Amino acid sequence: MTRPGTADSSRAPAPAVRRSQLWRDAVAAEWLKLRTLRSTYAFLAGGAAATLLGMLILFLLVGSFDGASAAEQANYETADLTVVVMPFVTFFLASIAAMSITTEFTTGSIGPGLLAVPQRRILLGAKATTAAAVGLIGGLLFALLALAGATLLLGDRPAPLNPWPSWTHALPTVACAALVVMVTSIVALGLGVVLRSTASALVTLGGLVLVAPVFAHFLPTTWHLRFASVLLPNLTPQLAGADHPYLLSPAGALVMLLAYVGVALGAGLIAFGRRDAT
Repeated sequence: MTRPGTADSSRAPAPAVRRSQLWRDAVAAEWLKLRTLRSTYAFLAGGAAATLLGMLILFLLVGSFDGASAAEQANYETADLTVVVMPFVTFFLASIAAMSITTEFTTGSIGPGLLAVPQRRILLGAKATTAAAVGLIGGLLFALLALAGATLLLGDRPAPLNPWPSWTHALPTVACAALVVMVTSIVALGLGVVLRSTASALVTLGGLVLVAPVFAHFLPTTWHLRFASVLLPNLTPQLAGADHPYLLSPAGALVMLLAYVGVALGAGLIAFGRRDAT
């Protein structure tokens, strides 16, 4: 019993938590989860392997270039390592984002997560923030690694093999490649929320990032350019304003990236908010 005039402490309401604090705590929890998942390191290793394989291919190409005649050297294509490496790096890093939500649906841990953060928009926002950070930081590191390898292997070899007069000319491409990886990670998170299956999300992601650009080459020229210009991997040179055959200006490519983010997060919010979590 409580004394007259005193409040019952057992019935006192819990102190309200500010939304900003709740969001920061949710982001910290998502970071902790990604650091403890073995799949995170497996996908990072996949990105490193793709980068090293691209360097090996470039090494063989440089050897072939050095042994060719001047006329043959003039017919070589540009050896932009980001074109070969970054689609695979994008897939591996975006897979981390997809699995950050699909594994929770598979194991049922999404329930305790919603008990800790009942506001689904805040929880999804924390996951999107983490996915974007992993994509941006990882994409930038791998793109810089690819640039360093290409710079060392190409040396002072001339165009068309060497696409840059100096390494500083490649920095816009590196930055734009990291931005595309970040957006693709957000798209992968949205796919994971909608599909709720790791296999389905990764297959769809692979089709979007790896298969669709190859398929575009089999279309008639007009349709090839229209379709290929809006694909995520092909937005990098368009954003950077580099020499490319596609149709979008840097501003148009930026609008397309924002459209990807809007559709992915919009679909994710609708699916996460209206469907049962289990």
